[in-house]
Amino acid sequence: MHSSLLPKASDRRRGAVVVLTLVTLVVLIGFAALTLDVGALYNTRADLQNAADAAALAGGSALAGDAMLRVRQGSNSSSVTAEAGALILERAESAGLLNYSFASSGTVIPPGDIVSGWIDLSSSTSSIDPSRPFSQHNAVHVYVRRMQGSANGPVDFFFASIFGKSEGDVTASAVAAFDDRVSGYDSGEGGGDLWPFTINVTEYNNQVAAGNDIYDYGDDDDLDDDDDDVLSGGDGMPEVNIYPANLAPGNFGLLNIGVGNQGTPALADHIENGVPPEHVENEIGTSELTFYDDDGHATTYNITGNPGLKASLESAIQTRIGEVVGILVHDQVSGSGANTVYRITGIRFARVMNVKLQGSSKSRGLWLQPVSYSGAGVVTSTGAPSSGGAAGKLVLVR
Repeated sequence: MHSSLLPKASDRRRGAVVVLTLVTLVVLIGFAALTLDVGALYNTRADLQNAADAAALAGGSALAGDAMLRVRQGSNSSSVTAEAGALILERAESAGLLNYSFASSGTVIPPGDIVSGWIDLSSSTSSIDPSRPFSQHNAVHVYVRRMQGSANGPVDFFFASIFGKSEGDVTASAVAAFDDRVSGYDSGEGGGDLWPFTINVTEYNNQVAAGNDIYDYGDDDDLDDDDDDVLSGGDGMPEVNIYPANLAPGNFGLLNIGVGNQGTPALADHIENGVPPEHVENEIGTSELTFYDDDGHATTYNITGNPGLKASLESAIQTRIGEVVGILVHDQVSGSGANTVYRITGIRFARVMNVKLQGSSKSRGLWLQPVSYSGAGVVTSTGAPSSGGAAGKLVLVR
């Protein structure tokens, strides 16, 4: 054959380059598909984890609410139990809808993917047990899904469809718990506003268990609505009346925290604004009251005060109606009058419902309704015993 009819070497090289280029393009497109679509899966996984974390914490917050405290205190009202359970679902679902998952609308979390139960907080591997009595529930497990058949659907791929793969599945989960092993309270963190009041711990517990229920904080259809007002009529949670009528003076007292024997103006300031952390530090050497050390041993404080309440403090107390405060509890009293010393053993949180310190002794009182508190200042420790849901911290455990 004549040499002019054969392809030149340069032409053959160009042809090989074209083939190689086409093959390389296919490989590059494959890598692009892998990079972009796998990246989409990773981004969606991160978004779903954020949604799961937020939903678990939001659902867990209902375990630290008024309705759940009523359940733990032994309320036999089916409506209260239903309200507490509904709040878990409602808050978790709402938190999911506020969190988007990569080119999707808010994340939908069906009720079946929100599970409340009991978890062993002393174990890092404990699974949630929903079969425990509802009053013992301390955790919420939330599952979120982007997959075929789920409410959120699968993750759509951009390039992988070229190779026959158009979508992918991603899931995430989170567990939030209400850790109620309260070991102390740090007044420097604020939050609950420490009050200069103390009540005998046995008297407090007795009134919580069998006291009068004459006030209602808001609408029973929304037991945890912070915008509610104090109303007349019971709501299933007895109030504690810390006015010392017909009781030994040692059951109640006004405390001189960090200062000498206080007059009405100083006590009124502590009531209206809370005991400042510097006064707590003056009293015990630190702003943090510790009731259990790292080994779980009880710690107490001897603080001076005066038995009873002063009628002149009524107007100061009225400024805090409807608000949550922290009051100290004691188990022993020594001395008398201005030389009374209270042995402080712990703290309780309650909402101020009403006050009347003048007029007939039978009508006087300072009524506080116990709440389950998870606000600023609470300190927890693995060595502390359960507070029975009276206070604690919401934590993500996994």
